[in-house]
Amino acid sequence: MKIRFLLFIVLIVNISLISCGIEVEVEDVKGSRLEYLNSDSNKDSILVIDVRPYDKYKQGHLSHAINIPLNEIKNRLREITDWKDKPVYVYSETNDESFKAAEILVGNRFSQIYNAEGVNQYNYKTVTYNSVRGIVFEEMLKDPDALILDCRTKSFYDIGHIEGAISFPIFEIENNLDKIPDKNKKLLLYCNVGTASSRAAYELSNLGYTEIYNSIDGVAEYPFKLVREEGEEDKN
Repeated sequence: MKIRFLLFIVLIVNISLISCGIEVEVEDVKGSRLEYLNSDSNKDSILVIDVRPYDKYKQGHLSHAINIPLNEIKNRLREITDWKDKPVYVYSETNDESFKAAEILVGNRFSQIYNAEGVNQYNYKTVTYNSVRGIVFEEMLKDPDALILDCRTKSFYDIGHIEGAISFPIFEIENNLDKIPDKNKKLLLYCNVGTASSRAAYELSNLGYTEIYNSIDGVAEYPFKLVREEGEEDKN
């Protein structure tokens, strides 16, 4: 089902009043369709937003889905403003609840909004680690108590990595667990494109680590400041 919003945007130019109507469609999407689209290979083609409260999100959510609770969307639009003209999928407990988020996004001139079935309407496969965008991850890097894990190969790490990060290759997790003895430590994971680190986040969550944050934007996609071993910076 497609629901149409008609927005009337009023612009004042040289004391003239110009109005134009923009029609935006919000399309209802089956949970199976969203789950199919929300793949590693397709994650950069869509943005999935879980608009439930954080405690609900933490209990289980779609992989690659970021969390912006419904009551916080208006104040956190800067985190997603680059997606105004790209496909954004929202979901909550029910699609009636996420529709409220869709209305807010449409009202702020997001043009491709899809409203998916909620977790009470479809049995999604879920994960419990946190997924965040690069712009949010960058701010989290300032936390002195967080441990930053570079999930790429050691050769990529040596070429350039986020300052303070330790090498934690996805295929060598078991051999590196001694680097993270505290399972309640805040862990910040990243890789080149956000997929290897998401797999590492999944494995660590299964091992009982509780505060895991994965950047869905890797160093090849977001301009993180990187350093080399000799201290030379690389703005990527």
